[in-house]
Amino acid sequence: MSSPQTAPAPAPAAAPSLGLTEWLIIVIASIGFLFDTYELLMTPLVAAPAIAQRARVMRFGSPTPVDTTYHQAAVKFADYVNKESGGKMKIEVFPAGQLGTIKEMLTNVQLGTQAFAIAVPAWYSNFVKPMDVFTLPYIVGSPAKLRTAVDGAFGAKMKGLLEAQEFKIPGTWLIGGRHIVNAARPVRSPADMQGMKLRVIGSQVYIESFRALGASPIALDPSEIYLAIQQKVVDGMEFPMPDLVAMKLFEVIKYITFDAHVTDIFFVSMNKGLWNSMGKEEQGIIDAGMKLASDWQWRAQPQAIEEATAKLKGVVQMFDLTAAERQAFVDATRPVYAKFEGSIGKDIIDEAIKTMS
Repeated sequence: MSSPQTAPAPAPAAAPSLGLTEWLIIVIASIGFLFDTYELLMTPLVAAPAIAQRARVMRFGSPTPVDTTYHQAAVKFADYVNKESGGKMKIEVFPAGQLGTIKEMLTNVQLGTQAFAIAVPAWYSNFVKPMDVFTLPYIVGSPAKLRTAVDGAFGAKMKGLLEAQEFKIPGTWLIGGRHIVNAARPVRSPADMQGMKLRVIGSQVYIESFRALGASPIALDPSEIYLAIQQKVVDGMEFPMPDLVAMKLFEVIKYITFDAHVTDIFFVSMNKGLWNSMGKEEQGIIDAGMKLASDWQWRAQPQAIEEATAKLKGVVQMFDLTAAERQAFVDATRPVYAKFEGSIGKDIIDEAIKTMS
């Protein structure tokens, strides 16, 4: 009897052959794995110093053109901070309204989405009503008295009110006298102002002051003035001399009356939360840089006013008021003070007259 035969075991299945595409996928994946592993191993070595050296970048917004002492002061401030901080702080200056209107920039500073801005007291009065005291007509006797006031106890009180609304004020910059400027007719008395449409800052003090002089005030952003005069939407505005030249507004006006109804300044503000987040060393650099820039600007601005006035001689007609003529404007606007005792505070008005007039 023959024994049964065992069936042969099946041959192992042949490994499937890989095509070119499959091999490329394997190679690329392997290379990717090696790079990922290298990056993971090296990250602690290179990333930590980069994070430690990262600068605190802060934006400084301004409505003014580059050929002004305000912009130059901002650049001096930024350069000082950038250098003295050893690159730990970097201030970037944006002139000519690149970051928005004045109101938008102030709102951004208050909210903390922008570090620095400059604006006149009339714009800050949208946030702190007593700031209108600086805008009361003919309240400032001279730029020297104004600086003594803002650098002294009265200024500290007003800056404190702004700080309560998230505006830290590291410095102030001089603008100078604001004058009546128009394209319609010469102005030497309040009677000449009757019915004149004048652009003013959007402040009730400005509006009431020019109504008291018989004008029809219209609030506009500075960026809108040139076209508004050109298209006769307004007859003119009240404006400081260097800014009149820098913004080329002299091209659309004919007459300037030097009445200095306001001697104006820029309050430089920064976000209070940003200030509080800084160490003593950083705060010291900010203060020192702002003092350097402010001292220079207060010295440079009077010369800029003289140069602007000289440049416009022969281009527009200019009128210097006699003491008696100017007093007529003072008398016509004096009742405005009483209208704002409620919003500004009579005590603040009285202190401002004592320190600034």
